[in-house]
Amino acid sequence: MAYNDCLQDVPDIFENEIGEALGMRTESLGMMRELGPPDLCHIVKIHSSNRNEADIGSYHHVLGVDTSSSASLAAYINSLQYSLNDKTGWFGSTNTWKIASGTYCTYNAFSKVDMRVQIKIPGGVDAYVITAQGERKEVSDTLWKECHVSAILRSILYADPATYSVTGLRRLTMVVEPREESRMVEALMDSFWNGWRLGSNAETQAASNAHNYLVDGLVSYFAGQGRFLDCATEILAPLAYAPLGGPQQQPQQNRASLDFKGIDPEVASLLAEAYMNGDEEVQAVRVMHQALKAKPSCYPMLSTQAEFLRRKKQFASARVVALMAVKYAPSEFHAWAELTEVYIDNGDFDNALLTLNTCPMYTYVDRDYPRVPTPRRINYPVKSDVLADYNLGDNFTNGNYGPVPSGPRSSADSDAPGAAEEITQNETSFILRLSAPTLKGTFAHAYKLLTAIASTTGWDDLLQLRSRVFVMEEEYRNSAMPSIAVDDEEDDDEDDHVPLSSLRDRKNTISAASPTEVTTSEARAVDDSMQNVSDTEPTDSAKGEDVLDSEKQGPMEEKQAEVQGKQDEAQGEHAEVQGENAEVQGEHAEIQGDQTEMQGKQTEAEEKVAEPEKQTESAAPPNQTKGKKKGKKGKGRKPKESAKAPLEDSSAEPVAQPADGVKLVPNDTNGSLEHGEANDSSMLALGSNMEDVSLSDDNNDKPTDPAKEGSDETAEQPAEESESQLAAPQTAAREAKEPKSRLPDDSEANQHDDASKHEEESTDKEQGGNAETSHVRKRLCERWLDNLIMILFDDLRTYTNWRTKMHNLRATGQQVMHQFTQAEWEALGDLALRLHRPSEAREAYEYALSIRFSAKAWLRLLEMYTGTYAAMQKEELRRHDGVIPFAPLASTDALMMALDAAVWLAVYNDRWYNNMAYPNPLCNHIVKLVNIHGLSKVRNSLISMNLKPAVFNLVKGYLEIAERFDVMGARW
Repeated sequence: MAYNDCLQDVPDIFENEIGEALGMRTESLGMMRELGPPDLCHIVKIHSSNRNEADIGSYHHVLGVDTSSSASLAAYINSLQYSLNDKTGWFGSTNTWKIASGTYCTYNAFSKVDMRVQIKIPGGVDAYVITAQGERKEVSDTLWKECHVSAILRSILYADPATYSVTGLRRLTMVVEPREESRMVEALMDSFWNGWRLGSNAETQAASNAHNYLVDGLVSYFAGQGRFLDCATEILAPLAYAPLGGPQQQPQQNRASLDFKGIDPEVASLLAEAYMNGDEEVQAVRVMHQALKAKPSCYPMLSTQAEFLRRKKQFASARVVALMAVKYAPSEFHAWAELTEVYIDNGDFDNALLTLNTCPMYTYVDRDYPRVPTPRRINYPVKSDVLADYNLGDNFTNGNYGPVPSGPRSSADSDAPGAAEEITQNETSFILRLSAPTLKGTFAHAYKLLTAIASTTGWDDLLQLRSRVFVMEEEYRNSAMPSIAVDDEEDDDEDDHVPLSSLRDRKNTISAASPTEVTTSEARAVDDSMQNVSDTEPTDSAKGEDVLDSEKQGPMEEKQAEVQGKQDEAQGEHAEVQGENAEVQGEHAEIQGDQTEMQGKQTEAEEKVAEPEKQTESAAPPNQTKGKKKGKKGKGRKPKESAKAPLEDSSAEPVAQPADGVKLVPNDTNGSLEHGEANDSSMLALGSNMEDVSLSDDNNDKPTDPAKEGSDETAEQPAEESESQLAAPQTAAREAKEPKSRLPDDSEANQHDDASKHEEESTDKEQGGNAETSHVRKRLCERWLDNLIMILFDDLRTYTNWRTKMHNLRATGQQVMHQFTQAEWEALGDLALRLHRPSEAREAYEYALSIRFSAKAWLRLLEMYTGTYAAMQKEELRRHDGVIPFAPLASTDALMMALDAAVWLAVYNDRWYNNMAYPNPLCNHIVKLVNIHGLSKVRNSLISMNLKPAVFNLVKGYLEIAERFDVMGARW
């Protein structure tokens, strides 16, 4: 139903109360974070003849209007007067409604205020500023300049309807002629050094001169037309060679005396990248050299250099540069992503996955959207002159070059599901509930890198790669630190049934052993066991009492007396054990007090080495560690009999594991080792208890005296090195495999010793030892990366089910098109693109278009025809040995299919008020066609399609943009 109070070619959203949209916009100003929402145009319409009619308030959003002054905004509102519907009468058309007043609101992203121009027809113009607190202030020239730049950036960055869509949004062409472009460039250059105030995209942590929304908009505008050299020479070069803070702060002749040697490294990174994209690599290398010479630690320039080396296939050099970028900017996602891509290109997927796991992830902040009240009604007028013969719900059948194999679906198609059935299927479809399309910001980029790894290695190899570089759950359970707690619990359960006399004998045995054979945790383990036994002894007596009661042996009084006697005996033994523990602790403190004195007496230490028996009888061992228990459980320690190795047997062949960085050289005269000056018996003790020797680099230059290792080394070892002691067996095992740490003379003895150890260890020990050895060099997988791997698994599972179903349907001769809904076909196409399968994605999009018109499907096909996925297509051809037919980009078939898609997208954009000729995704792809085929061929091919004049003029407007701004290919 057409209303006379509606606009003819502009969307119109009607309010319930006049001015409620303005009030809600004022309330939401404090929540604006970045560039702000689109401009809001609010108008009040009155009836020209009937005064009893209530005034009507309506509004719409708009992008692309010149906001440099209040006059341009007033002119836009006045132009809406001619868009009102006319009422047809006998003597012509009359307009019963007219615009009485209007308010244009545009957001200033620099000052975080809302600029408003209120217009009265007829009347004057009132411009003012509304702050985030709702205060009204005066307007200045600086605010108008900032407002102009903010509107330009919103028009560029919000140009794609697929990424930014608002109800009732109208897009207009911002720049039509080169003269307007020069004015826009001048405004951007004046505000360039304040661009960091606008913020940055979701993949940048801190905004800078090289990473902010102003730079993104500037680069996006020129990159869409392929005019990289124009951007470099007209904008970036003057800015890069200007002083910091703007050219007005330093005279021209003093540039060479600046600290950065006449060039801004951050802006120079943008300049070098523009030269590289414009095929001016010599200039790019010269700029990179000057910038890195001025500031070698400039992370944006290092990233640009790494990208340049990647393009030149110099992956080794690119890795070095990317590592330097990560070093200087460890909190920036771009640096880590660049390093990950270098590893992927080089085929080093282990480091690629580890680097991806290290990437800093940021919380995604969405763009600013307008807050509007609930409308009374919305009017979307249709332009009949363009859509007269074109139904966007049907397929385009003009010509034989369309990618859709069949014509529009007829109403007699019995296999086609109804609207209600299709909606129900979409609501329950697993394909439409995949998590990958919902990823944003750094998580979307990380998933893209993960799929790049998976597309090269495959899913099975990715799982093996994941288990090779990350700690798996089973390995984490069997790792060093968690296993200690488990072993302690098991040992406590076993020690509950061990008599106190056995524990006391074990403790006396440890006390009589050599100081090199015991550590502090072993003594603590025995003390804890004795403590547990003494605590649980009454419980055992109670259990015995229940057994006697069940058998009914003896009177009850005798049982209680016996139980009480056992409890008293256990308590006495427990007190005795605590006394012995106190003695051990006192002796340990005494050894620590004599540590300094023992280090200063080298001669006395040598005498103690010569008399190990006296050293054994001297003092109680200072350290008994958890290594005893670990050996007991088979986690890489020797059995407890190793603590009782006879030191008197000096005839045995000495077998010793070398410490870290210490080379042991046998002495032929007395059988001792020159570096440690130790005899054979002491080295036997050292070899049997190698797990307890510290492998720290701090002790490499000290003599490996067994007597001092038991007292000095253990006393000197701080508490924080206890974890490194637990990993010492694995470290020693790894070092034993390296040529620099193995002795040629002792290799066979070491192998024999290792074989004897493996024979004594159980199967649990072998499994646990392997897990611990691999766990040393592994890292924990971040939770977000683990979630991305699970999302990839869902994508691969859905893809496999889809391809299996397609194969079965075609094998049985069944119809394929209506097995999925249009929304499901589009989702399957996106799925295939995520998994680097462009040929299957094209197939899915074609089936989606066979059902109904889809702007998304047409745009994806246009991207394939213009070379957006060229690298992905080459990869797929190489993976399938070139059996997948792809139309070459320079072929006529590819051109006609691309123009077919461009025609439908042009009609669709005009239908939904997207009159922005450039910047526009459709215009970007048409410019690519001009770059590939030339303007003359593209124009002649378009004429040969015999389009309606209105439709032809729509597509012709994009070609005029390419010709007017002289893009590559416009002259041939």
